[in-house]
Amino acid sequence: MTLSEFREEVKRLKESGKYPELKSYLLPALWIAEKNFPAITHDVMRIVAEELSVPLVEVEEVARFYAMFHTEKKGKYVIRVCTNLSCMLRGGEEVLSELCRLLNIKPGEITTDGLFTVEEYECMGLCDGAPAITVNEDRYTNVKVEELPQILKKYGWKG
Repeated sequence: MTLSEFREEVKRLKESGKYPELKSYLLPALWIAEKNFPAITHDVMRIVAEELSVPLVEVEEVARFYAMFHTEKKGKYVIRVCTNLSCMLRGGEEVLSELCRLLNIKPGEITTDGLFTVEEYECMGLCDGAPAITVNEDRYTNVKVEELPQILKKYGWKG
């Protein structure tokens, strides 16, 4: 998606009339950016601010506050590993460690092919299925270390 296409998408979103105030479109507009760009850059935030008549600083605050948004470059697939108490007690840290070993990266880094970023995540609200991971919007619960290669292969990992 180009920046001009993104601007048009935000205009269409705004014209949908789903919300009573322009500011209410901020999260949906940023979510469109998250799904279509490797990072939510200053230029992307500026477009959102202009189209929604919201101060740029507010757009920046929201984009940087929520963990679901990336203002730094990320891989095509963002793998989040829950390491909160429930997941930690059931192997979340081992899952994180094995993912990093398999992909040869540290948390927050991008694989050399640009496919994957691994992130440690505080809580996904999937405690009953600990340990849990997400790959973009796909959820995996009760994850075992030995299942990780098969999960990665679904997203193009060659091993």
